[in-house]
Amino acid sequence: MRRFRLFALLAAIALAIGGCSSLPRSGGVHAVNPSGVEDSNVGLRGQPPAEGATPEEIVLGFLTASRAGVEDNFAVARQYLLSTTSGEWDPYAQVRVYPDAQSIQTSRTATGAVRAKVGSLGTLASDGSYTESANEAVSISDFSLARDSDGEWRIASLDDGVFLSEHTFFTQLYTETPVYFLSANHEYLVADLRWFPRNEAASRAVNALVTGPSTWLSEGVTTALPEDTKMTKTVTVTDSVASVELSSNVLSLPQEQRNQINQQITQTIMATESVQSAEVTSQGSPIVEGDGSALSDYPFGSYGISLLSEGAPATESNGDPVPVPGLDTEDLDLEGLAVDYSTDAATYASLGDDGQTLYTMSSATGQTQSAIEGSNLAEPSFDHQGYVWTGERKNTGSLLAYSPSIAEGGGVAEERPSAPWLEGMTLREVSISRDGSRAIVVAETGGETAIFASGVVRNADGAPISLSDPVRIGQRLTNVSDVAWIGPSELVALGRTSAGSDMSLYSIKIGGPTSRLISIQGTDGVALTAGRGEQSVVILTDQGTVLGRSGGAWRNITTSADAVALPG
Repeated sequence: MRRFRLFALLAAIALAIGGCSSLPRSGGVHAVNPSGVEDSNVGLRGQPPAEGATPEEIVLGFLTASRAGVEDNFAVARQYLLSTTSGEWDPYAQVRVYPDAQSIQTSRTATGAVRAKVGSLGTLASDGSYTESANEAVSISDFSLARDSDGEWRIASLDDGVFLSEHTFFTQLYTETPVYFLSANHEYLVADLRWFPRNEAASRAVNALVTGPSTWLSEGVTTALPEDTKMTKTVTVTDSVASVELSSNVLSLPQEQRNQINQQITQTIMATESVQSAEVTSQGSPIVEGDGSALSDYPFGSYGISLLSEGAPATESNGDPVPVPGLDTEDLDLEGLAVDYSTDAATYASLGDDGQTLYTMSSATGQTQSAIEGSNLAEPSFDHQGYVWTGERKNTGSLLAYSPSIAEGGGVAEERPSAPWLEGMTLREVSISRDGSRAIVVAETGGETAIFASGVVRNADGAPISLSDPVRIGQRLTNVSDVAWIGPSELVALGRTSAGSDMSLYSIKIGGPTSRLISIQGTDGVALTAGRGEQSVVILTDQGTVLGRSGGAWRNITTSADAVALPG
C-alpha cells in the first residue's frame, strides 16, 4: 500500500496564496475571501507519465494530473489513459471531495486492478450540485490497466470524475455560486446553491439557470425564463462586467417578466467572484431599461427578540422579559414559541396541553385561538405568507399549516401539506425558509437524526399543499437539537458530530459542506433562533438564560425564559 502526497502542487498553491500584497496596518476591518486560482500567477500543472512506470505509479500520476486538469482541460491527465479510454472519460461527471488531512491510499484487487481509497466529505455532480457524505464515509475507485502499443502501462477503464482534497484543491478550483430562481408568488429570489470551476463559473451559472432548478427544489419555485430561452454566446467577463446574450424570444415578453429575468441572471452571475455587474442583452439590446425593481433573496428585516416567559409571550427590555400586553394565556401551559414577520402587531404561536394544541395569539386583538388539535405536535414555525407550521411527531406522511388571518376572515385556515417521505419518521422540527419556498425538516429515522431540505408546493392562493421529495443535508451531524435560517441557502444548527463531541454551532449549507462555527462547551444550549448571519444567533440554555453572539463569545441577554424566537 502506498500513500500519495502532492508536494509540488501544494507548494504551487502556497506560492499562489503567499504572493499577495503586504497587509494593511490601518483603516477599517473588512471581511475578505482568498483570491481564486484565476487571479494567481502560479497555475497547477501535472507531469506526463514516466517511461517504465508501474501500474500503481500510473494511477497515482493520473490522480495528480487530474487535479490540475481544470487548468489544462485535463490534457496531461489523459496521457495516462489508453487512447480509446481517453475519449470516453468524463472528468466533470463528478468530483469526489476528501479531507485535506488524508492521503489517497492504493492497493491491488483480486483481479489486478489498482484500487484508490480515501475518506469522503462529499460529491459534486456534473450540474454543480454538492451532496455531503455521512461521517466515516469513504470513496473507492478501481482502475484497470493494460499495456499500450509501446508496451507502457496505461489506464484502460476507470470511473468518471476526479478526486480533490477539500481546501487544498476543491475550494481553490471551484467556487460556490447560488443560482437564483423565483418564489411561487414571484416576490423573492430563491437560491439553489451550486459549485462551478472558477474559470467557467459565469457561463456555467447562467446555463444552470436556463436549464432549471435542482430536482428537490423544482416544485417549490418558478422562473421568469421561458423554456425555449437559450444563451446565444458564451458569457464574457471584461473588467469585472459580465455580458450575457439571450435568444430573441425574451424581447417579446412583458417588461415585468424581463425585469425578473434580468434580476435572476444579474444576481446569479454577480455571486461569482469575478463579476461586479452584468449586462443582459438580446440581439444586442438590453432586455430592460435601467436597473428595474430589485428582488430580495433573503427577506428579513430588523426585529427584536421574542420570549416565552412564565407561560406568556414577552419581549426583552434592559435585560428583563416584558409580557406582551393584552394576551390571556393563563392555564395554557405553553411551550415553544414562533412569531410572524409583522413589523408592528405580532402574532405568536405556541403549543399547549402537553403538545396537543397549537395556539395562536394576536397582540393586535389580544385574542388567543385554539388553531390545531393533535396528539403530540412539533414546535411551530411561521412562513412569510402568514401560515404557522407544525406536524405530528409520530408522522404519517403530512404536516399541518394554519393561517390566523384566513381564520379571522372566516375561510378555511388549516391545510395538511402532504409529505409521504416523512411517514414512519419521528418529526423533531420544521422550519420554513424566509421566502416560503423551502422547508427544513429534522426527523429521527433508523435510529439517527437526519436533516432534510424540501420544496414547498403551493396552490394559486399561496396555500401549502405538499412538500417535494427532499435532499438530505448536514450529514456530518449525528445529533441535532435545533436549526434556524441565517442566509439564502445557509442554516445554523445546534448539534454534535458524534456522541462524545462537544455541543457546537454548525453552519449547514443546502448544497454545500457543514462546518463548525463555535463550540458552546460549558453552555448547555437547548434551543436557538437566528436572523441574518452568524452573529444573529441566540441560544437558550437549560437554565432559562438567553445568550447572544458577541464576536467569538456570548453575552447575557435575559433570564427566566422558556423559549426564544425571532420571526420564522
